Amino acid sequence: MKVGDQKFLRDLNKKAILRLAKYQGPLSRAEIADLTGLSSTTVSSLVNELINEGVLEEIGEGVSRGGRKPVLLRFNPDSFLVVGIEIEGDFIAASLMNLDLTIIKKSKESLLDSSEFGVIREIAALVKDLTKEISDEKILGIGIAITGLVEDGIVKRSVNLGWKNVPMEGLLRREIPDIPIYIDNIGKVGVLGEKHAGNGLRKENFIYVRVGTGISANFIFGGQLYRGSNGYAGEFGHMTLEPAGPLCHCGNRGCLEALASGRAIAERMKKIALNNKSCKIWEVVENETEITAKTVEEAARLGDETALQIYREAGYYLGIGIANLVHLYNPELIVVGGGVSRAEELLMRPLLESLQSRLLDELKNSVKVAPTILGDNENLIGAGALVLEKVLQ
Repeated sequence: MKVGDQKFLRDLNKKAILRLAKYQGPLSRAEIADLTGLSSTTVSSLVNELINEGVLEEIGEGVSRGGRKPVLLRFNPDSFLVVGIEIEGDFIAASLMNLDLTIIKKSKESLLDSSEFGVIREIAALVKDLTKEISDEKILGIGIAITGLVEDGIVKRSVNLGWKNVPMEGLLRREIPDIPIYIDNIGKVGVLGEKHAGNGLRKENFIYVRVGTGISANFIFGGQLYRGSNGYAGEFGHMTLEPAGPLCHCGNRGCLEALASGRAIAERMKKIALNNKSCKIWEVVENETEITAKTVEEAARLGDETALQIYREAGYYLGIGIANLVHLYNPELIVVGGGVSRAEELLMRPLLESLQSRLLDELKNSVKVAPTILGDNENLIGAGALVLEKVLQ
């Protein structure tokens, strides 16, 4: 075996040990050997390396099964740090996390210049501020969640930012040359956050539906992220539900995104409220430019029937779309995230009613549907999970 091949295999084996320690630990060396199929000699050598690197630590003795008590090993989440970046159409957020994806520091800035150079400059400034007292060797990587289609570090298209074919990774490496950088679509990053720190922890088959300005669905099958042939799988929002329905920004009519996204909720309210000054939305906003899914939610909580009906309709269509996903993939879990999901029962109640009314009887109790537990930090945590996925897989 060539030296390069030996190193590659050794790195794979170290990653396998780290995955076990992180998600199934504490474990003894003997248990790691049993679970990986590696020899005790190999395990002992690799474990010693990982202890010296600070990623594993001995925490005392376990229960004896006859003979000497085994020494237990634990994954050390504070051995390294990761940076997560979230880029939306109007803001950039950044966080510093340990390897359990616990947020240590966080910052958020309005995005005043959405050109690629403005965004790169802002990311570099945020990373510098978060890591100014930390050596580059302590940072395992930077994960970036961005709206749009991403392939090999290139943002092929981002409608929210007005980008096409932007070599984002290459541009960033000029500003931050010494830390690994990973970039992916915000929905795929979101499903990784659920896999590593959310409802999807220890789940083998689940779907993450993100309902925000747009709508996407991303999949963990057999414990692995499904990307599709070009990495573009998940454009759930462009499933046609009403062929003669409203025009979607993609150019088609009746897409789920044109019926139930944050953009659709806001546009629906604008059309109605401009002709009805009695809507409670006018108690929340001063003019139509302030009407967003969030302000429509606020009006709904004030009891405005128009806002309540808009959320009922959004939940109704999402329920139809998710029923299609359940019939196609038979997942054990569907997690609903994204900004619109913060409306909680306003969205989830009609969604679940619509879903249950369409599922085959045999599937009604086979899938759990739940909102994300990661809250407003879901994309930042997901960006950190993107780094872990690259390092541990």
